Amino acid sequence: MSPISRLLSVFTLLGVAACASSSDPAPAPAPAPTTQAAAPAPPAPAPAPAAAEEAEAIFSTTQSNRGRDQFRSMCTECHTANEFSDNTFQLKWSRRSVGDLFEFILTAMPDDAPGILTASQAVDLTTYILSMNGFETGSATLRPDQGTLDGISLSRIRS
Repeated sequence: MSPISRLLSVFTLLGVAACASSSDPAPAPAPAPTTQAAAPAPPAPAPAPAAAEEAEAIFSTTQSNRGRDQFRSMCTECHTANEFSDNTFQLKWSRRSVGDLFEFILTAMPDDAPGILTASQAVDLTTYILSMNGFETGSATLRPDQGTLDGISLSRIRS
């Protein structure tokens, strides 16, 4: 994982942690008036997606089907679909992010010509693997945005 990807992962995790810890519905007390003018507060950062939102569908059936078709045409020479949803795969990847899986596919596959896949092909293949591991499909399209992908945990793939 590149240093920038790691940095983005850390910021994403910090954002999720901040959102999770700010569940207190009581408003903060107003500060006591002072005689000095206070500096304006910096704008609040955009909220990170809550854990419940992460469980929602993040890609479409159409996108997963494109990934399946690419898998069949490009990957079956070396791989079977079963190896991407078995216990070994789940144990290896369940503590990582979708971004890690995407980056691996993008940079290391295919084994005989690493790096020839486009980002769109790699993200479609990623969604196919996610669908084989029980991720729900919906109407969204998962984009090949490393920061977004790094913020999606693969912890749900464990049976």
